[in-house]
Amino acid sequence: MRLLAQHSPGFDPSRPWVDKVVEVKGETRLFRHILVRRRSPHTEREHGFTRLLCPDWVNVVAFTREGELLLVEQFRHGIGASTFEVVGGVCDPGEEPGESGRRELLEETGHIPDRWISLGSCSPNPAIQDNRCHFFLGLDCRCEAGLDLDPSEELRVWAVPWKEAEAMLREGRIDHALVQVALLRLFLWEGWEDLKRKLNCHGDATLEDHGGADGH
Repeated sequence: MRLLAQHSPGFDPSRPWVDKVVEVKGETRLFRHILVRRRSPHTEREHGFTRLLCPDWVNVVAFTREGELLLVEQFRHGIGASTFEVVGGVCDPGEEPGESGRRELLEETGHIPDRWISLGSCSPNPAIQDNRCHFFLGLDCRCEAGLDLDPSEELRVWAVPWKEAEAMLREGRIDHALVQVALLRLFLWEGWEDLKRKLNCHGDATLEDHGGADGH
């Protein structure tokens, strides 16, 4: 890659800014809201920033033994409308991300995977948040239990053939940004082409071993 321009000679964006004043504005189960004044290591000027300190999140792209994608549909209060999403949630304190993903999959859909593969992670919004979102692929999922939802959770579970799910993504019916990232990570996975052929051509068959490294 080529550097086209930068802030100033000798500028290094990896140099950390120095905290001068930190003020906690609020705290919930989902995040801690703080305001911080920081000094630039390049200009020595101070500026104010909003930060949200959040637990890590997890998203699970899960396919049933019949080759269908598990999606949950629920009302989202941020946009005031319902969305279609893959299974997702918050990592509880002390939980490994893979453990959180398996727990969320069981709670939200009642399913357990036969194969579990890590698809990596990303920073959901590094401008203001400090957490990461971890992505996992569950294959040959089988229903083993009923739903076990939080008091505020109300959702329904769909089993969607891949071609229909692909159309939902293309048409914007799957609209959640992190769900789109989860599917992008699936498309970048080394076993995706083989899995896609099986999903498109043998959707009624049990998914077999598709390669790739096991996750947590």
